[in-house]
Amino acid sequence: MTSFRSNYQALQNVHAPLTRRSFIHKVTAATLGAGALLGSIGDSQPSNNVGGMKYRMLGKTGISVSALGFGSHVDQGNINDRPTRMAQVRKGLELGITLFDIYEHSYQQFSLMSEVLGPVRQDVVISLVSVWSASQVMDEIDFALETFDTDVIDMYRIYTSISSNRNDIENRIQTLQRAKEQGKVRAIGLTAHDQEMLVEMLRTYPELDYLFFPYNFRHQRFSPVTSVHASSWGELKAGMAPLPVPKTAAQDCVFVPCPDPEFANLVRERGVGLIAIKPFGGGGLLNLKPDDADLEPLKGVEATLPQAALKFILGASEISSTIPAMNSIAEVEENVGAVQGDGLSQAEAQLLQIYADAAEKSGGKYLPEKYQWLEEWKA
Repeated sequence: MTSFRSNYQALQNVHAPLTRRSFIHKVTAATLGAGALLGSIGDSQPSNNVGGMKYRMLGKTGISVSALGFGSHVDQGNINDRPTRMAQVRKGLELGITLFDIYEHSYQQFSLMSEVLGPVRQDVVISLVSVWSASQVMDEIDFALETFDTDVIDMYRIYTSISSNRNDIENRIQTLQRAKEQGKVRAIGLTAHDQEMLVEMLRTYPELDYLFFPYNFRHQRFSPVTSVHASSWGELKAGMAPLPVPKTAAQDCVFVPCPDPEFANLVRERGVGLIAIKPFGGGGLLNLKPDDADLEPLKGVEATLPQAALKFILGASEISSTIPAMNSIAEVEENVGAVQGDGLSQAEAQLLQIYADAAEKSGGKYLPEKYQWLEEWKA
């Protein structure tokens, strides 16, 4: 593993991380805040009381995760400002977030996250992704175990695409499965940005425990929802005008979820857990500018797009968690607020329809270039 580590650190340009044992005397539970030390979630589901957070089981894994997870995308300012980033993660802990998705590639976050999460390792779920060649997957896992000073990584996944070599995928999944059998990994999964690939992998590998897949109020062609659960959409508030019936009600998926039968059936049959990614369309949905006239009916109504978008996703009980990127304490607090309250309200549903219409009018131009592929997932 020596050559792997030297190559890894040379490529990532990272310093040797502190282990939990060497750091724990520097960072104590007191510095993390009284709310950070949650009950153990290894084999049971914690009570829904820390910061109003809610928790869900991740499919057949037996792992309980916070309904809102901490996404792995980090802006450059936070990469360069370690104390600020650590404060954001600690705020997430204080508010009950237990699921932390962590990228080392591109973002160099292993060292920082191991410092913050080390003292509460038994209370959080660590989610990682393999990015090296199939022959080095086990070395990657061992490197992560050492960095996080832990005996097991809770969730480990691979990324697949239509262009991925099928033999490479086979070798990666076999290695992850072997690591799971050895007790190094608790659950194995994959991310797919292509619908055809997602279904193929789900059919081919029943050993998969969970999936990361795009799902939001705009991009939901592969909805896991198998029945309309009206309670998730909230009830009409007193004095609010009735919501107009959409012109395309038969195809509308904001008010009536539109499940993909094959995907939904495979998810149910396999018992896989689902984690929704791109809850804000790579940030594009938040940057939309609907016409003022369209927003006028909601003037004075308390409804924010981030919270409405997250409530929509979590209205699907089949989804265990969603993991937005959070790059400020204000964003952490705003996002957690979506879990603390009731389900999607009438006003929030109407707000999502307005933004969905604005996205459609833009012809996809609202998306950052690297996320243009998301439009293939629109309902």
